[in-house]
Amino acid sequence: MTVVSGDVKARRYRSERRREQAEQTRQRVLDAAATLFEQRGYEGASIAAIADEARVSQETIYARFENKRTVLGELVHRAVRGDDPAPVLEQAGPRAVAAATDQHEQLRLFAADVVLRLERAAPLVTLVAGASRSEPQLAALLARLHDYRLTNLRGLVDALATNGLLRLPRDEAVETVWALTSPELHQLLTRVRGWTRRRYRDWLADSLAQLLLTDNPSSR
Repeated sequence: MTVVSGDVKARRYRSERRREQAEQTRQRVLDAAATLFEQRGYEGASIAAIADEARVSQETIYARFENKRTVLGELVHRAVRGDDPAPVLEQAGPRAVAAATDQHEQLRLFAADVVLRLERAAPLVTLVAGASRSEPQLAALLARLHDYRLTNLRGLVDALATNGLLRLPRDEAVETVWALTSPELHQLLTRVRGWTRRRYRDWLADSLAQLLLTDNPSSR
């Protein structure tokens, strides 16, 4: 029988407490950065300003994130994942899409899930795109974000293919979904044209059905 001493328990508690505090600080920095990026843009939100907003030292931010680009990149990833820290394809929404046995239902579930991710992430991706014109490292971040989207969206196409034929070759189908769910198009339709969440969601599900599914009446 193994006996855990009080000293070991105390060290374990202190270690867990430090991890919790570190995560709380990280989230506070990200929250502060999100506020300042929205208010001032990328260039106007300095590390010093973020530190003041988050009530931490600049050294704390540099130690955790290294630079402002990393802060912005982590903000985007947090927005995409939402409250669930698990990778996107392991979260409840994508799992429900994979488990559904009807392609049209899969697209409805997908559209309902992705619109929430786009509402959180699209403004930040737009910020990255704008700032990338003058900062090559952000251009590289933008390319990685688009590649990340492409990889995740392949999961939808693979799930659809398990329930029936597709009108397009697999890679073309993935790129079609990638284009229609782009942050840029979402912002154009919702911010510029004023579409509601419901209108975008329904349009996306219907458009994907017409383009991808062989049993859609309008595709015949």
